[in-house]
Amino acid sequence: MSASRKSIRSLASFRLGRRTLYFVPLRGIAYAAASIAIVFLILLCLDRFVLGSLEAGGWTAGERWARHNRLVEENHRHKTTTNECQLREWNGQPVSLAEGHRKILVMGDSFVWGPPYVTLNHLWWRQLAIELERRGYHDVDVLAAGHPGWSTHRQLDCAKELIPAVKPDLIIWGYVTNDPDEKLVSQVFDTQDRFPLGQRARVALRRIVPSLMFKFEWLRSEKLALQYSGPEYGYTYPKWELMLLEGENFARYQQTVSEVGDLVRQSHTPSFLLTLPSWPCRENFQPRYAPVLPLWEAADIPVDDTLEEFIARYGNAPETGPRAIEWGIDPADAHPGPKATHFHAVMAADYLEAHFPQLLGPKDESRPHELAINDWLPFDLNVRQTGEQSFELEYPASEERMFQPPGEPATVLVALRFPLPLESIELKGNPIHNVRLWISMLHKSDPYDELRWYEQQTAVAGRFVLPRELTGRSVAEIRFRADLESSNRLLNLTLTPVVASSGN
Repeated sequence: MSASRKSIRSLASFRLGRRTLYFVPLRGIAYAAASIAIVFLILLCLDRFVLGSLEAGGWTAGERWARHNRLVEENHRHKTTTNECQLREWNGQPVSLAEGHRKILVMGDSFVWGPPYVTLNHLWWRQLAIELERRGYHDVDVLAAGHPGWSTHRQLDCAKELIPAVKPDLIIWGYVTNDPDEKLVSQVFDTQDRFPLGQRARVALRRIVPSLMFKFEWLRSEKLALQYSGPEYGYTYPKWELMLLEGENFARYQQTVSEVGDLVRQSHTPSFLLTLPSWPCRENFQPRYAPVLPLWEAADIPVDDTLEEFIARYGNAPETGPRAIEWGIDPADAHPGPKATHFHAVMAADYLEAHFPQLLGPKDESRPHELAINDWLPFDLNVRQTGEQSFELEYPASEERMFQPPGEPATVLVALRFPLPLESIELKGNPIHNVRLWISMLHKSDPYDELRWYEQQTAVAGRFVLPRELTGRSVAEIRFRADLESSNRLLNLTLTPVVASSGN
C-alpha cells in the first residue's frame, strides 16, 4: 500500500485519518486530456469526412453548400443591375431588345432575380425564351423585372413604371406563395438567439468544425423559431405563408390584385397569371393557391394554374424529405432548380400558343440557333465572341471566385445562350497545360439541364472531341481548369457545333 500511495501524483493531497485524499491526480488529468483529444478527433472526422462526403453527394445541406451559394450569388451581383425596378441584365449588357421583336414582360421576385443558380439561364423566364426559340419562335423577346422578397404589391408599383417605358405586348405575372405579403404579418427571426458559449466561442468553433456548427445552429434556430412562433414574435415560414391569407392582410391583398387588374385594363396590355410551384406537392401548394387564384380571375386576369399538370408529369412529392429537396437549386437552396424552371417555361409556352398565337408570330423550326455564350463564372471571366465559333476570355489568376460545388475541383464556367449539340471544344493559351474539361447537357427526353458533369477525355493539342454517345445531345454549360505558365491569361475557346443537328 505504501508503494502504491507513493506512485500517485496529484496537485495536492490531504490526510484524513488513515486515508489520503488526492486533489486532481495527474494521471486523471492525462486520461481526461486523452479523452478530450479522442472526442475532438471524432468530431473533426465527422465534420471533415462524414458530413463532407454527404454534402458532396448532395444528400444534405451544410456549411460547404452555404459557402458555395454565397460565392455564386456574389458573382451574380457583380453581373446584374443594382436598380431594383429595372429589366434584368447581366455581364454589363442589357437583355436583348431587338428591333421589331414582340416583347413579353415577366414580373416576379427572387424567381426573376436569380439566387445561387449555376447560370442565370436557369431562371424560368430565361427558360421560356429558350423554349420559344426551340419551338421556332425567333422574333419574341422575353424580358423580366423583379427582386428577392418582392410581393405582388411591389411588383405592381414597378410595373406602373415599366409598362409605359417598355410597352410590352404581354405581361406574365409569376405567382409565388409569399406574394400576398402586405407587411402586416411578421415572420419569426433569430431575435431570441443567444449562443450559450458566447460569440468568441461561436466564431472559434465555426473555424474548427464548420459543418458541425452549421448543423447545430440550423437545428437550434429551427427549435427557437417553433418555440417563439406566434403573433408576438412572428410565425415560422410555412405558417406565415398561410397567415398571409387571413384577416386584414388578405383584405389588402385583394385590393392589390384589383389594382393590378385596373393597371392592365388601362394600359390595354394582355396579361395572365402563371403559378410557379417549386416542386410538385399538392399538400403544400393547393391550400396556398385556393384562396388567391379566384381574386385574379375576379380582376379579369386569366390564371394558368400549373400544379396539377406538374403532379401529373412527375408524381406528387412529399412536403419534406429527399424528393422535395431534389427539386431545388441545390440541397441548401429551395428555389426551383432547372427541372422545375424548365417545366414552368413549357407551361407558359403552351399557354401562349393556345391563347396568344398572334403574339408569337410565324413559326420557323428550320432556322438555325445562334451559337453564343451569354453567362459565365467567375464574373470577371469577360468572355468576348471573336468569330462565329470562337471566343476569348481572361482566365482567373486565383481560384477564389471560381465555381466549386462541394467535392468538385475549382473551375471556370461558360453557359450557352441556347444549348446546342457540339462536335468538339478547343482551348488554347500561351502556353496552357493540364487542361481538364466537363460538360453539362440537356436531358435526353425532357430538355432541361441535368447539371450532371461529364468529364471529357484528355485533349489532343487542346481539342476535346466529344464521344459519339454525347454528340447528339445539347450542351448547356462547359467547365474547365488549366495551368498557365505565362502572365498572359488570355485563352481562346472554339466551339464546333454538330452539323445539321435537329436533336436536343
